[in-house]
Amino acid sequence: MPFGNTHNNYKMNFTCEEEYPDLSQHNNHMAKALTMDIYRKLRDKQTPSGYTLDDVIQTGVDNPGHPYIMTVGCVAGDEETYDVFSDLLDPVIEDRHNGYKPTDKHKTDLNHEIGRAHV
Repeated sequence: MPFGNTHNNYKMNFTCEEEYPDLSQHNNHMAKALTMDIYRKLRDKQTPSGYTLDDVIQTGVDNPGHPYIMTVGCVAGDEETYDVFSDLLDPVIEDRHNGYKPTDKHKTDLNHEIGRAHV
């Protein structure tokens, strides 16, 4: 079921500066990565199911985090989120996962015997 995007259409009545969230007191990876330029570039975008930038960042806006615990501060609503909002999510993922870049490949070893050797 697609998300409703009337909120995304309505916010276009306001300037980017009026809509940009104040993240100055936030301690999360999204707040570190989201610049005015990125917000301006992505604010009118949405995935085919209607997931918007506001949907991506809402959890990080609502929950500023803890001074000693860095949270992620954003969520992907569907698979396309990673492509549509890559300008924000790539730096968040890279920061959260110690330099993991979009070109990196996850190292997976599906050999079940390796896990058993440690038991």
